[in-house]
Amino acid sequence: MKITKRLIFVFLFLTFTAINTADLAATQSFSDVKSSSWYYVYVNKLMSMSITSGIGNNKYGPDNPVTRAEFVIFICKANKLVQEEGYTYSDTDNHWAGNWISAAVTADIIDRGNAFSPDKAVTRQEAVEMLCRSINLEEDTERMSPYTDVKADNGFSNRAYKEFLMQGVIVNGKRYFYPSNNIKRSEAAAVISNLVDYKADTESYKAVKKAEIEQQERQADEARKEAERYAAWKESVKNIPPELLNNTQGLYKGSVYESNKYLWTETEYLKNWGAKYGMTEEEFANEMVRVGSKYADLVANANYKNLEIYESTLKSILDYNTLNNYLIKKIDYVKENSIISEGGFTTSIGLILFADWGNPILRGTIKYKYSKPTNANILKAELVGSTAKASQFEIWYEQDFEIDFYPEKDGLKVQRLQGISEIRISD
Repeated sequence: MKITKRLIFVFLFLTFTAINTADLAATQSFSDVKSSSWYYVYVNKLMSMSITSGIGNNKYGPDNPVTRAEFVIFICKANKLVQEEGYTYSDTDNHWAGNWISAAVTADIIDRGNAFSPDKAVTRQEAVEMLCRSINLEEDTERMSPYTDVKADNGFSNRAYKEFLMQGVIVNGKRYFYPSNNIKRSEAAAVISNLVDYKADTESYKAVKKAEIEQQERQADEARKEAERYAAWKESVKNIPPELLNNTQGLYKGSVYESNKYLWTETEYLKNWGAKYGMTEEEFANEMVRVGSKYADLVANANYKNLEIYESTLKSILDYNTLNNYLIKKIDYVKENSIISEGGFTTSIGLILFADWGNPILRGTIKYKYSKPTNANILKAELVGSTAKASQFEIWYEQDFEIDFYPEKDGLKVQRLQGISEIRISD
């Protein structure tokens, strides 16, 4: 029953927050606070509560550092304290914020002393101490800090972290507080807004913030994994011609990378096809590269004088239907045209992609040249895209291809190899 009531209360709190957020967003208070800015709602909230009136001329100064005096005023107003005469430091007598500073001393938000340096920019460590002391939160005594850059004895930053008041930032999987950095007015608006909500209903505030932070951490983790995935893919295709990497025709997604990623993360083709041969997804992907490269290299190195090797290799890698319909024609074609070609196939595991017709394919580039006595009509038929002229003997060319496969019982077989680009002169 308690859990149910708690969930209902959190829901109502979220609903109330959403409604008030919409109300706050309806009116822009300062000319330098855009509605698209991350701090827009926080600044407007403080304005609506008369916690801030900006820095003059209808400006808030979001990127300005907060002075120690300004932060004291933020804290005092958020805690509904009032100005009072009384204690003065050597440098706060006659200061415009002197009575607010005196009120903060009375409330034990700041310590008595000789000087306060009211116009000095407040650091994040100084700010978090004032924040915690204003609501009677004691320093955290645990030896471990959640922050990489905070010592264990800096207990106020640790306490604020546990209460979801100040969380720092995550960089490369590590959390930083940057205690010596100055705090900006935009950041102060968020901190003071947190303080107001915390005081209004601590438990509900913490429940909402915990959910938000868990979501942020999941998103940060997903972003880190995505960055690692993309970096690994980029490394795998570093030797691939840019023309092929920019060719999205016939792909399921709008880029080569996204089509590779989709195949791995959103389908089970590699898993299921690999299982037929007792292979993992990674092992099967490498098998696709091996079989596809073997076939493409054979095509690139056709030689009418070595037809026995040509035929035996084709029999080992072509699927049954393709073999019956294609083998004799291909051998006759090489023989009748006295073809001699030399070349190689460049591909990568990063070029195993999901095609728009619903199957995995392998893409790559064949670099090749023809030598005599290849029938000249073969070269006349192969026009270079940039010149529209016939190919020539002993000139290196390249063309992009994609290969389709079929998982037969005795192994992965090639179904088809087809060109997906114009012929271009190779570098």
